[in-house]
Amino acid sequence: MDQILLNKYLSYANTDEAFAVLFVKKNLKQTKSYWVDIVNCDRYEMSSNNLHFRFVVGYLYKRKLQPKYPPKSEYTKNGIFDERRYLLMVRAITWEVAHKDIQQQKQNRSSSRKFHITGVSYDKNRGNTHFFRSDAPPKIKALANNLNIRTDPLWDIALKYANKPEFVYKIKKVFLANESA
Repeated sequence: MDQILLNKYLSYANTDEAFAVLFVKKNLKQTKSYWVDIVNCDRYEMSSNNLHFRFVVGYLYKRKLQPKYPPKSEYTKNGIFDERRYLLMVRAITWEVAHKDIQQQKQNRSSSRKFHITGVSYDKNRGNTHFFRSDAPPKIKALANNLNIRTDPLWDIALKYANKPEFVYKIKKVFLANESA
């Protein structure tokens, strides 16, 4: 049973929904003692950070069921505690209980709180008209006067100072509704 649950959890753990739950927990302090139910989300796929979302919409449900974790002794062999395996099992159990609790509350039409978080990703250097960064040495900056001639030996190091896109991610808006039925 444990391995089946663990396999289910591990296949879930790398989904956009799982990352959206982490995103909400990081950006919405009211998630304490609530389960997070993701309804819809859209991640910035080109971002290397899995927690960059255009938006995340969902509901918060008060935690009614509490997970029951196995004793640490079950994950100790020859006096060595396998912390990684234990923590994975704890997360899997928590995930399973959260889904059961949310499902029961939905069936009973329990109250929940709707949230909507939007974020934006943009190039910090987008309007910059200079080819080289401001911290480039004057000799390097002088190369920008004629970008088509690349015979100067300084070009070997000059591209290190080139202005490149630098993407920044910010939370734009956080909406959390009052308790609803």
